[in-house]
Amino acid sequence: MGRICYSLKQASASYCRFLAEIRPNDAVEVRLDENDFDEAEIRDIFSCERKSQLIATCHVSLPSQVEHAAQMLTTAVLAGADYIDVPLDFPENSRQWLMNLALNHGTRVIVSWHNYNDTDSRERLLELAEQARQTGADIIKIVTTAQRPEDAATVLSLYEHFAPGKLLAFAMGEAGRASRFAAFEKGAPFLFVAPTRASATAPGQPSWFDLLPESAIKLRGEAFLPASKSFAQRAILLAALATGTTKLYNVTLCEDVSSAMRVAEALYADVTLDGTTLTIEGHQNIRRDGLRVRDNTLFVGESGLLARLCIPLAGLAREDILITGEKTLLRRRLDDHREALRELGLRLEFTDRSHLPVRVKGQLHPGDVTVSGHKGSQMISGMLLALSQCDEESSILIENVTSEPYISLTTYIASFFGLSGYECPELSKEAQPRDEDVDVEELLQRTWYIEPKQQITPVQGLEVERDWSAAAMVLTAGAIAGEVTVRGLDPYSCQSDAAIYDLFKENNVDVEVSDNQRTLTVRKSILRPFFFDITDAPDLFAPLFLLAVFSEGESVIVGIERLKNKESNRATSFAEEFRKMGVQTASSGDQMIIYGHENHRLFGASVSSHGDHRLAMALLVASLYAEGPVKIDDTDCVAKSFPEFLDIFHQLKR
Repeated sequence: MGRICYSLKQASASYCRFLAEIRPNDAVEVRLDENDFDEAEIRDIFSCERKSQLIATCHVSLPSQVEHAAQMLTTAVLAGADYIDVPLDFPENSRQWLMNLALNHGTRVIVSWHNYNDTDSRERLLELAEQARQTGADIIKIVTTAQRPEDAATVLSLYEHFAPGKLLAFAMGEAGRASRFAAFEKGAPFLFVAPTRASATAPGQPSWFDLLPESAIKLRGEAFLPASKSFAQRAILLAALATGTTKLYNVTLCEDVSSAMRVAEALYADVTLDGTTLTIEGHQNIRRDGLRVRDNTLFVGESGLLARLCIPLAGLAREDILITGEKTLLRRRLDDHREALRELGLRLEFTDRSHLPVRVKGQLHPGDVTVSGHKGSQMISGMLLALSQCDEESSILIENVTSEPYISLTTYIASFFGLSGYECPELSKEAQPRDEDVDVEELLQRTWYIEPKQQITPVQGLEVERDWSAAAMVLTAGAIAGEVTVRGLDPYSCQSDAAIYDLFKENNVDVEVSDNQRTLTVRKSILRPFFFDITDAPDLFAPLFLLAVFSEGESVIVGIERLKNKESNRATSFAEEFRKMGVQTASSGDQMIIYGHENHRLFGASVSSHGDHRLAMALLVASLYAEGPVKIDDTDCVAKSFPEFLDIFHQLKR
């Protein structure tokens, strides 16, 4: 029986070792001509403990490259390669040297011949195969390029003359694709596949996904992503603070967006939704009248972002403002940066310690304050917006910066509304300290300078970006369970959750980008364990946890302290509920280790979402591979951020 062989190009040495270590009874071909490895890395790869057989291949096109190729193959043999692929057209002395070396070190030899343009006659191919046999090859490899199906048949006819286990003969190109599988059925020792579509080493080469049985594909289709609620909430609030009419396009309703619309109405804005177009006519004149709030009350629903944006903004009113909410938000601490707000003239009177409702007293005045990034970025974003309306310049020094992309998203959206007076200078190259003089605390802090008396102006038309947070969960579901396409994503988005795409690329997830980089298709992949710091992107914890559960090994997520004040104590609730399904985790301080499941086996169980929309989505995706039914007590909570998720999930489900 032949082996599936993963051909690797443009791969890291660690990825080569990873595949060799976790694919029992398979093989891994390391294309030394398609990777930029030095001798130390080659030794590291071919000496690793492994479950797969390792093949070293180095094809060259110029005579001047033969010496270097022979040197790399020699290094692979001495390190412990199971096979080397030696081209038949190598100079005889180089070829014989490599074959003798391989014989002395127990390495088997594949003698190969390739035609990258077309297919030779049957007689010529028989002649080449016989030459390879006479060299003493353990395996004869004859590969051509098929321009038509007859070419593939010509190559396959070689199996009439050579023992199947001795011969590896097929054709490249789309016309030759079927010949790869036919050769394997005839007894070829290897079927070469790429781990992902983007990493194919030859035209017509199948990928690992193409070998999966239909039963392994649980999700398939296209998912329509909602607009970013984080983007929309900020834009709606700014539109309500302006004087004039703003139109927001591509708005998707969810509970948090609906809450933002109610806040806008409480700020005396006229709000009209027509399909996906939201028209907001603001009637504020903060410089003249202060912030006007209907009934001096702002109801923010279950949105922690809205609450934290509104608390500093309430300081622009000339009366006390009550801010209240509902559901899980009433259990979340909202006294972030309380001391800094006090320095700026505000007093917060909470009804229950640090939980909503809260009455904001006093009037905001300009100043220079220092805050800790460990307490989150949302209140800082609110302070940046509010201080822009003061009479004098202010500054905010952020120590231990976290979630910086969210602050950048706030200032980016604010720039559309005329608030461009923000400056956060980076250290210049000249000012960068040398390594031995680095002040770590200085490198972990940023100072924002806010110009005063800025005017908030309406926007004639602004399109709300697709939500990378929703995309992260859907794309992760594709990487775990099938083939999922999403459209309309902005690859240059300021949304911090766009970092999931970079992680996919770094970890060899099968992701294809098209349509000017705005359409992504992700397929079920061999998932490599990873290390990721969610400090700047805490909402990625849910898809990353899910990805780790289905990875081949132990993954580490750092920054879990940021999760204590979410809809649930997210690190704890995820570990608790997934443990019921057989997932093992270990937490220490600010990090969590997630142990991937061998063969992705999970148990059925009765579990709770804890009213947390992200936990509910993660449990639903994981349930696809559970050995028994998974009963989730509440999935309606997904409406907070992604009400379409349940419909999308069931539409994709096969």
